[in-house]
Amino acid sequence: MSTTPKKPADKVRVRSSNPLARKIPTQDAVWLDGPVPAGFWQSPDNQRTYLLWLGQKLGYRRLDDYYRIQTNDFKTNRGSGALVYCWGSSSVTAVISTFPDHDWKEWLFVTCPRSFWANRSNHQRYMKWLGEQSGINEPDGWYRITNRDFREHKGGAFLLHYDSTISAAVKAYLPRRTWNEWQFGKTPKGFWNHRNNRQRYLKWLGKRLGVKKLNDWYRVTRLEFEQHFGNQLMKYYNGSPLAAAMDCYPDHNWLEWKFARVPVGFWQKKANRERYLDWLEKQLKIRKLEDWSRVRRVDLKNNFGGGLLAMYRSIETLLQKSGRTKAVSRGSRR
Repeated sequence: MSTTPKKPADKVRVRSSNPLARKIPTQDAVWLDGPVPAGFWQSPDNQRTYLLWLGQKLGYRRLDDYYRIQTNDFKTNRGSGALVYCWGSSSVTAVISTFPDHDWKEWLFVTCPRSFWANRSNHQRYMKWLGEQSGINEPDGWYRITNRDFREHKGGAFLLHYDSTISAAVKAYLPRRTWNEWQFGKTPKGFWNHRNNRQRYLKWLGKRLGVKKLNDWYRVTRLEFEQHFGNQLMKYYNGSPLAAAMDCYPDHNWLEWKFARVPVGFWQKKANRERYLDWLEKQLKIRKLEDWSRVRRVDLKNNFGGGLLAMYRSIETLLQKSGRTKAVSRGSRR
């Protein structure tokens, strides 16, 4: 029985799976001697021999090193004819057609083929790969992807097909999932101009904050909007949660003074002051003008009227300006 040790199977596989491991003899590089024989480049074996020789000349050690190859490498190494007649002047085509069994990622080449991104299936391939490279294990992980991630993973040209909008690319990749555009780093251009999108956001935010009825919006602050991806929406409403609620739920009878801040100039309008005083009369059970004599400053402060009181400094002045002159007493109010 022979006792000659066998070569490890794994080493054999590594050696055979890397064609660059076999040095191309100088005598096989017939293109160095001048014009090649007629029909030489039509042979797939000759094409493969040239590309292996070129890779070795460029210092490549593994197939993935071919991602660095450029058209000029062929031109300066007697391969212009092969590039034109065999591979349509495309260095990428040369590599992929010569080593078809390798799992090539076209976007990793120095120059991606012009028509590559026109094929939507390539979009899917790229996004799947990007997700793997970025460690995305669940759909929500796409919310943290940035434009920089695309650029660093050779996807800048790809993203142009979606107007550089990440949410559009992700929605095309996973169309069956419901996406919240505001949870991405940036919303699409003009996104907040559509009321439907603003209403979608408020409905989502309401669930996050435990808003069960519309009046619960009175307690929601600008900071809470900003802490829940609503920075750009607040800019749309000039920083006013009140404006957001009133715009998205226009049929509700809103009392602006119940919000943390009323709109700029709100108390300057007589109609708004009258609305508030009419409402306050119901709250304090004021049935006739004389009943105002028992109203104190603290009553206004406890009923969302602190801003109005600061504007007039005294209840007497406020009542005079509102035409409730019979309610003004001679004594001062505290």
